[in-house]
Amino acid sequence: MLQSVLNVFSWLLSQGAPIIVPVSVIILGLVFQAPKEKVFAGALRMGVGFTALFALVGVIFSALGPAANQMATRFGLVFTVTDLGWPTQSGIVFAIPWAMAAIALFIVLNAILVALGVVKTLNVDFNNHWIFVFYMGATYYMTGSWLLTVLVGLIFWFVSLKMADWIYPMIDAYYDMPMDGITITHAYSILWAPIGFLLDKFWDMIPGIRNVQWDPESIKEKWGFFGEPVFIGWIIGLFVGIVAYFEWIPTGAQVSAALGLAFTVSFFMLLLPRAAELIVAGMAPLSDAVRVFVTKKMPGRDFHLGLDAAILVGAPEHVAIGVLTTPIAFLIAFLLPGNNMLPMGDVAGLFIFICVFITNTNRGNIFRGLLNSALILIPVSFWIGSTMSVANMAIVEGTGFVLPEGAGMISSLCVGTTPVGFALYQVSSFVAGIGSSKDLMIGAAVLGVFAAVWYLMRNRPVEYARELRGEQTGIEDSEVS
Repeated sequence: MLQSVLNVFSWLLSQGAPIIVPVSVIILGLVFQAPKEKVFAGALRMGVGFTALFALVGVIFSALGPAANQMATRFGLVFTVTDLGWPTQSGIVFAIPWAMAAIALFIVLNAILVALGVVKTLNVDFNNHWIFVFYMGATYYMTGSWLLTVLVGLIFWFVSLKMADWIYPMIDAYYDMPMDGITITHAYSILWAPIGFLLDKFWDMIPGIRNVQWDPESIKEKWGFFGEPVFIGWIIGLFVGIVAYFEWIPTGAQVSAALGLAFTVSFFMLLLPRAAELIVAGMAPLSDAVRVFVTKKMPGRDFHLGLDAAILVGAPEHVAIGVLTTPIAFLIAFLLPGNNMLPMGDVAGLFIFICVFITNTNRGNIFRGLLNSALILIPVSFWIGSTMSVANMAIVEGTGFVLPEGAGMISSLCVGTTPVGFALYQVSSFVAGIGSSKDLMIGAAVLGVFAAVWYLMRNRPVEYARELRGEQTGIEDSEVS
């Protein structure tokens, strides 16, 4: 019986967000007594929205992928580790025999912790639980210790849930959601929020930089049509196309390729917000029903629904950052000491999702978002991704996953964007006796820096929300507990 349930659960997760999210919304809607017609209509909108979103992401991947390959050739990038991208990476994780059982455990524990009031967020982004299982798998196949495996997974997962609670006030104020109670549980996105807030404070102290404001509103106000997302997207696409394809004297084919990329990025920036709007609107009936249910059954209890960062990426500043980081990532890959990973599978679109919380924490300032990406996020992602290639190969060998022919050593940038999971893995390696004192120091340092930065910025989401709403910034401790 249990195996049958896990098989159904495994099939559902393998279908991806366009199917799993609407099905989850319908089930939760029935549990929380939402009006059936509204919840089914909402689920349909979410399914259409996610289908549109991933179709658009597929278009931008298809357009940026050849440009990325061309830049790799142009810059002469030759590395020992290949970035296979998150679809292949998650497929490797789901090949772990106990992966579905671990995800089911996380979901059940989440419901229990919400009921007990330990956390406020119910994570319905089931598909992205794979990142927690990846670090569990890395720990298990490298150390053989079930105790360390469970501890790494639970701590990483719990920290991500608490971060979703913590960041909620800022999300609620920054984005024009049609309903309350939506937060983000996307681990390789939200865990960058503390450093994003800290860097915003840092840039405010730097003469010259503190006065540069490249947000969509100010650009549109100053430049009119030339500040519209559709034109900005065209310019960004043309710039990336020129970097990727142009020789000193470009040929007709090179001009055509650059212009094609320009119009594709413009198309992406125009339509992506529409897809995101469908997803957010589709969640409204469930969100309202959950709020009514919680208010009735648990008066005074605060409660949030945790979703994928995909619902936020329709904002033009996030699309701009995501596209502009592609050539930046190749340049950094070439220059960065200690990087062994060739950016391929994830570089053409993943940063649209990852860079969300180092841009919105900086008031949507594209200039600061690019600085934060180039100086912190991208280098860290390459270093961690390179380091985790050995553990990645251990998972591949342990599960019998078949890699593409000639793949060699593999990893992914998405694995590299989770420094908390990486730090826990490093510490567990030392405890198990397979890691060095250097691994312990790196892991402890990363966890210490993360904790210290969060502590310094612990009140910032509420302060920031009040600034966005034009309120005064005095806060109560209970709001950030």
